Amino acid sequence: MDVDDSESDPPIPEDASEPGPPPHSRRTTVEEVDDEEAGGLPKRPSIQSYSGPAGSVFGTSDTEFEKLRAENEKYGRPPYHPFESRDEWDLARWLIRTGVSQTAIDEYLKLPITRSRSNLSFCNKRPGWACEPWDVQGDVMDECGNLMTESLELWKRNPVECIRELIGNPMFKDHIRYAPEKLYTNELKRPDTRIYDETWTGDWWWDTQVCGALPQGSTIAPVILSSDKTQLSQFSGDKSAWPPLIEAGRKGIDMVCSDGSIRRVHPIVAAYIADHPEQCLIACCKENFCPKCTVDPKERGEVVHSLLRDPVTTERVLAEAAHGEKPAEFQEHGIRLVDPFWKNLPLCDIFACITPDLLHQLHKGVFKDHLVSWATVCMDGADAEVDRQFKAMTGHPDLRHFKRGISLISQWTGTEYKNMEKVFLGVLTGASDPAVLRAVRAVLDFIYYAHFQAHSVDSLVKLDSAWADFHANKHVFVDAGVRDDFNIPKVHSADHYGATIRKLGTADGYNTENSERLHIDFAKRAYRSTNKKAYLKQMTTWLTRQEAISRFESFLTWTEPQDTAQEPTRFGQVRVNTLTDTFGCKDFLRTLEEYLKKQSRKHDVPAAFRTVHGRTLFGVYKRMKVKLPVMRQVSQTSKVDTIRATPVVRAKGLRTAVPAHFDTVLAREFPADVLQPNKGDPLDGLCVARVRAIFRIPADFGAHASEHPLAYVEWFTPFRDPVPDIGMHKVSHSTRNHRRRASIIPITQIERSCHLIPCWRREMVRSWTSAEVLDQCKTFYVNPYLRHEDFVLFRYLRDNSTA
Repeated sequence: MDVDDSESDPPIPEDASEPGPPPHSRRTTVEEVDDEEAGGLPKRPSIQSYSGPAGSVFGTSDTEFEKLRAENEKYGRPPYHPFESRDEWDLARWLIRTGVSQTAIDEYLKLPITRSRSNLSFCNKRPGWACEPWDVQGDVMDECGNLMTESLELWKRNPVECIRELIGNPMFKDHIRYAPEKLYTNELKRPDTRIYDETWTGDWWWDTQVCGALPQGSTIAPVILSSDKTQLSQFSGDKSAWPPLIEAGRKGIDMVCSDGSIRRVHPIVAAYIADHPEQCLIACCKENFCPKCTVDPKERGEVVHSLLRDPVTTERVLAEAAHGEKPAEFQEHGIRLVDPFWKNLPLCDIFACITPDLLHQLHKGVFKDHLVSWATVCMDGADAEVDRQFKAMTGHPDLRHFKRGISLISQWTGTEYKNMEKVFLGVLTGASDPAVLRAVRAVLDFIYYAHFQAHSVDSLVKLDSAWADFHANKHVFVDAGVRDDFNIPKVHSADHYGATIRKLGTADGYNTENSERLHIDFAKRAYRSTNKKAYLKQMTTWLTRQEAISRFESFLTWTEPQDTAQEPTRFGQVRVNTLTDTFGCKDFLRTLEEYLKKQSRKHDVPAAFRTVHGRTLFGVYKRMKVKLPVMRQVSQTSKVDTIRATPVVRAKGLRTAVPAHFDTVLAREFPADVLQPNKGDPLDGLCVARVRAIFRIPADFGAHASEHPLAYVEWFTPFRDPVPDIGMHKVSHSTRNHRRRASIIPITQIERSCHLIPCWRREMVRSWTSAEVLDQCKTFYVNPYLRHEDFVLFRYLRDNSTA
């Protein structure tokens, strides 16, 4: 990379490596002393196991993977058998995954050059699905006055065999439970210390197991259904495709589970994932009614507690209406005459099965379709000012930059909704009514709490409190003439989130984003692989091949774990003059001298430092990576956080210019063992800083050479109380003698990256740009919505510490 036209420095390296654990890691200290994760939940929750017999074992057997491995070992075959070699397996996987049509694959395998040179041992197998043709009678008359009919094909598989495949996969051994559990934050196991996580931690499984309708020792397999009435215009005109529904069996079936135990498994429908129109269809109600409860449509915008719909009552009303009667509930509950598929499913309350839909209800519905337009109208300058601030927004690797604003975007995706949410409240600051800011903050807080992958009773209370705050401030949109009422299905749906999470586990497991992603991968891609004639049969063949490849890939991963270790990254050299002039390390030599004196027992600098000059070389990195601490609310695995320190790259020839990236971080000015942080305050000892360079001290500095790379940082002012209405911390450039206050610290004192939103004032300064705004603006808000990890830190934990 060219960083200085006048001097030719060697390329800047990619990453700073951290060999071994940091000597002053706050997370290491917490691990040794506490049994608490960074998100405040225990690493090992207290477990209350189901008291009665459940998930009983009736024998043992090898799983399918174990049988296959044993067979290969018996006959001396390699793990990738029936393929002759690893190369053959890689080729077969590529042919199936690459999107090549079925016909093209057949033609490739038949080519003489393929047969002669590759000498492949495999051919194209065609396992099929079961097809059931049936006629559907419509409500439109033909020319003779008869109801028109249409012949359809239903392609289906045995759902029990799908469940058998999943429950018996040893890859899932550590992720499956066979009986319900209740998790608590401590050994006292009081109801107010419950933790809700996966389905087995919710109340539904426990209540279903204890109801007595199943034999003792039964193993419940909660079935999650998903359907989407997708208009497939590219398929065949105006026809709709309905994914096949799973029919749970009434009798238990012996299955070999992933741990090798044989259990009597009862598949019971526990949840149904769908968007609002589909929810109303399965609930047999009109779309202007709630599919879960009996609330009056005119009261959906208020805080009203209504009873859930009752399957028995609904079946009775439907039966009476089908016989020409007019029960009062038919109109009162908005019921429409539909033959419910669920009426014969055992232990199924379909209305309780309807789950939160984070994508359509919150991201697309409440936020994008409603809140964004309401708040924009209420903002001074409206669309034009919103666009200007989105264009000038500070950057971050985890944030999309809307370089043209948002008003010109015609097609939105879930990713774009979520990237808007990250900065929308910050965009509104300075030019919006305080009540608008409080309403927007409440909705964003609700969305982020709803995304928690593990909830305590406390976080569920905060979820409900955030929604109550929205209702307390929504009047501002009525006062501004934006809305007359809030009788909107997706607004009302938020009322059911808390209760559903307590019943079925956290909402992230029922997000329609997952099923829509699968629809793209396994329906639209499947159709594109066909010749568009009699495509359903070809689609099932394509699907079967994809599943076969995925299953065999899982087997190889299980039997041959791969080593993912990476080699340390080497680093290059950059001159002091370049660090000062191009990287912006204005006080590099002074701060380095201060750092070296602090590291020396004699408070002196090494002899080599006295000869440092403008052309002295230091090893410099382009970026460093930090592992964020595990937060159960976000993930049970650690996320890698990238922090960049790269100067601008000027345009040259066909190469376009690349803006500078000097990221902002949360760091400790002093090591944790020098200034012990207050564990009650998650931000104690932390300060915002901007990383200008990541480098190593030359080896000839001797004993002063640091074990880890160092960072030159510019500090911001300390954290104070959050700003009212928006709940964000405000920070400014920290100065000393009219210069940016800077210092050099070990990278082990950098906790994570963070994102700053400029304080725009009433109207944004027109000269501000995204690339320069961190220098042009002086005061910023620390963004709690950048990532869910930031929300847990700045909103959930911080609010708890000040409560």
